[in-house]
Amino acid sequence: MKRAFIIALVTAIILGITLPVTAEPIKIGTEKLERGGKNIVLGWTEVPDAVVKVTKDTNNPFLGITVGLVKGVLNAFARTASGTLDVATFPVDSNKPEPLIKAEMVEVVAEPESEVTK
Repeated sequence: MKRAFIIALVTAIILGITLPVTAEPIKIGTEKLERGGKNIVLGWTEVPDAVVKVTKDTNNPFLGITVGLVKGVLNAFARTASGTLDVATFPVDSNKPEPLIKAEMVEVVAEPESEVTK
C-alpha cells in the first residue's frame, strides 16, 4: 500500500512538472464571445451602411433607399443571427474561433470635403 502511494506521488510530480510545458494552452472562447457581442449590438448598422453603399454605387437615391434597405435588413439579420450563435456557443467549440458568417465590421470613414472649383 505504501509502495503504491509512493509510485502515485512520483507519477503525479513528474506529470505536474512536464504537462504544463508540453500541453497546449486551453483557449477560452473570449474572442468568439467578443465578436458575437459586437455583432449583436452593431448588427443594425448594416441597414444605413447598405443604403449609403447602394446610393453611391448607383448614383440613384431611390435605389439606395429601396434596394439598399432590403440588402441592409438581410445583412443585419445575418450579422445579428451569427452574433447570437457565437455568444450561445462560445464555450463549446473554443478551438475554432472562426465565425459562421465572415462579415467585415462596419467602419465609419469620414470622406474629405471636395474642393469647389473656381
